[in-house]
Amino acid sequence: MRSLRVCLCTVLLSVSVQGYNWSFNGWSMSGADVVSAVEGVSAVLPCTFTHPPLDLVPSGSVIWFREKPGARKPVFRCSYPGSGRSGCDTTLKTGGGWFGFVGNLSRRDASIMVQRLNRSDGGRYQCRVELNIDKFETAVLTNLSVRAPGESVSVMTGTEGASATLPCEFTRPPQSLTAHTVTWMRKDPYRHIVTFRRYENGSWEAENGVTRYELVRDPERGNVLIRIKQLSVEDSHRYLCLAEFRKMNHDYSSYRGQVTPPFIHVFQSEIQLQVRPGTGAFAELMLCIPLGLKTLALLVMGTVLYGDKLRKRRD
Repeated sequence: MRSLRVCLCTVLLSVSVQGYNWSFNGWSMSGADVVSAVEGVSAVLPCTFTHPPLDLVPSGSVIWFREKPGARKPVFRCSYPGSGRSGCDTTLKTGGGWFGFVGNLSRRDASIMVQRLNRSDGGRYQCRVELNIDKFETAVLTNLSVRAPGESVSVMTGTEGASATLPCEFTRPPQSLTAHTVTWMRKDPYRHIVTFRRYENGSWEAENGVTRYELVRDPERGNVLIRIKQLSVEDSHRYLCLAEFRKMNHDYSSYRGQVTPPFIHVFQSEIQLQVRPGTGAFAELMLCIPLGLKTLALLVMGTVLYGDKLRKRRD
């Protein structure tokens, strides 16, 4: 994701620009310009950062602000000790939504999740990290856009050993935005599942050579599907789909004419998957057989089993 300008408490000695990554004395912070989601579901506000090599174990606080006319109001704050259980493990209710920490400070991730989204949760948010080594925050805020719900969270079903296709639906973005990545996350516990990346030739491939998941349809059309192969009962979870679109050479006035990072718009949706216990390859075969043939097969199996039972009684 895009690197944002970082405000440090110390005097900055130098600023370097490498591509679309902004660095300030080895520090940077990344997020999204816009996050779009539907009312009633969940949305992740991303915030990751980098810092110079350290001998200390990072500790401190994560703070998220919401911009108000003439001021900003903190909507989430948690303490993050260097080791042991973190105060960031709790979920806080503020306004219409529930704010929970899904990042990991030791991995330089300060992202939060807004659950049970309400239209009143829409607005501009700012990420700030106060560590035992320094304090910094994003200069470009994230605009959370909450749309009225069309339907409830989609519930998809599958059978163990078979495959399932999960939808990732969102409004078709303007032509000025180009699809960049599609990421699937497990909601609870929050965990990365797979990221598909678009290459210059237009093809989409899963990162790290993952083959269990397959991307179906072009995200440019506004309707993406993911096929999960070899289902297991452990796959029964709620998932978040994050479709990232970019607009290159976007003009940020705060950068005063210098090289700017791309504009990032992340469309998010939530899907629930329920996997029924099955018998592997046989279960997948049964899914492909028409209903009439399934009934006939079951009758034949029942007859054979009943005949075996009678023979055993005679013996």
